This record gives sequence, C-alpha cells and structure tokens, in this order.
Amino acid sequence: MAPSEITREGILRAIAEHDRLGVEAFRNTYGYRAAVTYLLVHEGREYDSKAIAGVAHRYDFGSALKHSQLSGGLKGAVAWLRREGFTVVEPPKTFHRRVGDVRPARRTGGTPLHRPVLLLWALGQVVAGAPRMQSWSTTRDAVGPLMEKYAQAEDGVDATRYPFWALVRDDLWSVTEEQELTFTSHGRRPTLESLNRVDPAGGLCEEDYALLLSHPEAAASAAAGLLLRYFLPLPPNLLEDFGLHTLLAGRWADALRPLLGETFKDRDAIWRAYGGQKMAGIGCLADGILSAFSDDKGPYADGRIPDTNWIAYVGDGLSGDQGISDGNELMATYQADGRPLRYWHKPYQGQFSFETWAVIVQRRRRWGLGENKEWRREFLWVLAPVPSPEHETWPADVVAALEADTGKLHDDTVNYQPGDVDPEERDAAESDKDAYKRLVERAEANAKIRGAVKKPTLADRFVRDPSARAAVIRRSKGDCESPKCEGHPKERTSAGLPILQVDHVRDLTKGGPDVPWNMIALCPNCHALKTYGVNRKNLQGILAATAKQLHEEGLS
Repeated sequence: MAPSEITREGILRAIAEHDRLGVEAFRNTYGYRAAVTYLLVHEGREYDSKAIAGVAHRYDFGSALKHSQLSGGLKGAVAWLRREGFTVVEPPKTFHRRVGDVRPARRTGGTPLHRPVLLLWALGQVVAGAPRMQSWSTTRDAVGPLMEKYAQAEDGVDATRYPFWALVRDDLWSVTEEQELTFTSHGRRPTLESLNRVDPAGGLCEEDYALLLSHPEAAASAAAGLLLRYFLPLPPNLLEDFGLHTLLAGRWADALRPLLGETFKDRDAIWRAYGGQKMAGIGCLADGILSAFSDDKGPYADGRIPDTNWIAYVGDGLSGDQGISDGNELMATYQADGRPLRYWHKPYQGQFSFETWAVIVQRRRRWGLGENKEWRREFLWVLAPVPSPEHETWPADVVAALEADTGKLHDDTVNYQPGDVDPEERDAAESDKDAYKRLVERAEANAKIRGAVKKPTLADRFVRDPSARAAVIRRSKGDCESPKCEGHPKERTSAGLPILQVDHVRDLTKGGPDVPWNMIALCPNCHALKTYGVNRKNLQGILAATAKQLHEEGLS
C-alpha cells in the first residue's frame, strides 16, 4: 500500500476520534499499543503515530488496519503522516537508554573508559547527596585519580577533560558558561587551559538527577550495567572508590533488570519493557548489555549440546555465508572480553524467558541451510550458562573453558561438504565409499588432536565433530542402520534430509570416542529404544557390533 493512500482528512478524523474516546479507549478499540519509537504531534498534543495512521485508513477506505498490517517505521506510518504534512518525532530517550548508548570505541590498546568512569563517579555523587552541578576543579581533582586507576590514563586531569564535555553530546551532562570556553582546533572539546581558567560547573542533566535521587534503584541499575560492560572482573575497592558500596551492597548484579526468569509473550513485549533492539536475534537492551534470543520455531537451529547444559547458538544472518558483522560482531566482542550476555529462550508455543546468563567459550563455523534453503557457512557460538554476571559465581568448568579459549575460529567447514549430508548436493564423481574413507580420515585426525589436549574442556569433549556425523550419514545411505529396525519412515525433513539421528554407541560421557566406528544412524523409533527401551542394554550391544561391521565394510 503506497503512502498516498491515506489522506489528510482521514488522519484528522482519526485524531478527532482519539480525542473523543481518550487514549486508552482508542487503543483498545483498534488493538494498538502505546507508541515507543515515533509520536505524531498535532496542535501541541502527542498521539500514537501508528494507531492514527491505521485508523485513518478506516475513514478513507472503510476499514482500519490492524496493528500487524502496518509498519510503524520510517517507510510505513511515519512516511504516510509526513507525506500529508504532519509532524512526527521520536520521544526522548530514557536515562538508561542514553547510558546504554555510551559505547567507547575499541582501540588497539584497549577500550578507553573515560566516560564510564565519570558516569560512575556522578552516580556515586547522587547517592552521597552531593550537588548536581560541581565545578570543573572539584570534578577534576576527584575524578583524575580514578581515571589513572580504572581507565589506565597516564594523565588523569587531561583524561577527565574529555568526558566532562563528551557526555554533553550524549545528552547526559550539562556544563555552564560554555560561551566563555576556548575549544581545540577541531572544536571537539574545550582546552584544558580554558577549563582551568573559567572553572565551569558540570553535572548530570537536571531531570536525570531528580530521577536518580528519588529512585535509588534506577541509579543502582545504571551503575551495575556500567560495571558489567566495562569493569569485569570487578577490581578490589572499586565500589568504595566510586561511593557505590552502600547502593550496591551485597551482590551488585542483583540491581540489573530484567531479572532471571522474567517471561514475556514476544520480543515486542520485551522491547516495550526494556527497550533496545526490537527485531534482531542478537542485540542489546536499552542498558547496552547484549542479549541472544532463541526461538524453537526457528529460523535458526539452536539447541543444547548433548550431555551438557551448554548451548550451540547459530550466528546472525538468515541467508548466505555469515560474516563478522551486526550481531556476530557483538558476539565476537563479548567473546574477546569474556563478558556475560543474556540468553533468552522461547520454547515451541511458549513465551520468551530470560533463561540464563551465559559466556561465549568457543566460536565455530559449520555448514547450514539458510532461509532460502541453500547451504551456507554459518557461525556456531558455544555458550556456557553461568549463575550471574559475577565471576566468583562461575563454575570451574566454565572458567577453564574461558581460559582455554584463544578466540580463534574453529572452522569445521574444511572437514566436510554439504553433499556429505545432502544427497542433492553430492559430487557424482565421488562414490559413497570414497567419501566415507575421506570423512573417516578427517574425523580420526580430529579425534587425535582432541585426545592430545592435556586439560580438555567440556567444549573439547562434547562439541560433536560434524565430519564424523557426515561420515555416518554417508555410510547409511539415508536408512536406519539398526538390524532390529521395524520400519524407518521414508518421509524427509522440511529441508529434504533423511530423518535420522546419529548416536554414539558408547556415550561420550563414558569415554566413547567421537569417530564413525562408535556411531550409528538411527531412525527416531530405534533411537528411543536404544535410549529408553526395556531391552536397551542388549540392543546397545547389537548396535556396537553393527557399527563396527558397517565401518569395516565402508573402508574395505
């Protein structure tokens, strides 16, 4: 539907109905929610832009558009309204959103923490009941030593000069007597000489200060978010140095919101409660802390790694080879820093739940089917759940995996090809037997490398080798390998692949190797019998002998 299809008259009639019914009745009548991103401003009053545009359609064409039928963004409702001469604005960002938007650039020598340090100090001043506006000289003398201690600044005084002005551009800080200051040649900040001479006052914006003073929990949440993003593991005495020890007494992470276990109907509900990125599967809430969202309905095949509670999380990008950009770039940053993120999970026909904090302990690349049903290289991020963002609560096996992780990419795509698991992609020039030999050689070489690791982590032990699985799929020719199978369903998955589960005859938890001779392809029924059946021990023995026999035949 083109923007020209609603008229100014229809929009004005929708506004009149809104004024007559009142905002809540208007929303309830047409099934719209409160606008968050864009507001229509007309004759000094603010209106939900998307709702007004949708109801205007009723007056122009006889039926109002439902919430799901209309985009509220720049190419939808906003474009419609502006085309007819109306003013549409973005509402002011919340304090937490503006703090979350403070993202110092990463540099070779590390991330400069000048703005986070000044913000933490300012939050401590609120807690202490200090005046909102304090002179440059007072701020300089108090914050300079903190810059040297926590921002690794060589000159704490000069380091304080930058955020004292930069936070003004972030809409978090105000400075008096600006007109009397002399700026550097590029005009980006005042000179140190003029700051010392004029000695202007600076501090948090008035509305923010009032909010934090009357709602200490808001100050605690903002401070905890900055600690998680920039100061982990928490240095000794940091809370005391910034005057935050009373505010964050006990576990500072308890001040973060949302809380573990909070549930929401959908991503839109999370966004309305906590802001941030609305649609991306990997993105930050308003507080700037990364969230990874997993929905059992897809389109990504995320899941728990068997025999662990660790998570295999597919990277960002629906089609085509994935690269280190967008959500994957954020994940790589968190991996490099060993920083915890929020993991959200939505079971089939369930609700999104903030299920756990997690850290990234490994990054792999594998073959996967994109949304366009074509094979592509995709990232697999190995997430290890942790009880909280506080390092001292992390299990020993997670700490060991973090220490072992060098950040390098484990590229599994060199070990096998899509044709090894998808008959439609196979190279007709290579026989199944030759392919099996190739894959077995690769799988056994990988197993030897893993076996040489002196202190294997859970990732080393339980992240499956896709070349070993591909070998078994190729060996099976798409059929269940159990000699006791009473009927393997011939129906294929939605991706066109055989319905098979490749299982270890001797479990990895019991020392079984991740190689084809210890693996067998089973239909869902036979897999259930092997795992839960009354005669499973007898069946497991039969399957072990069968796997070895099929392996030897595949190599002969």
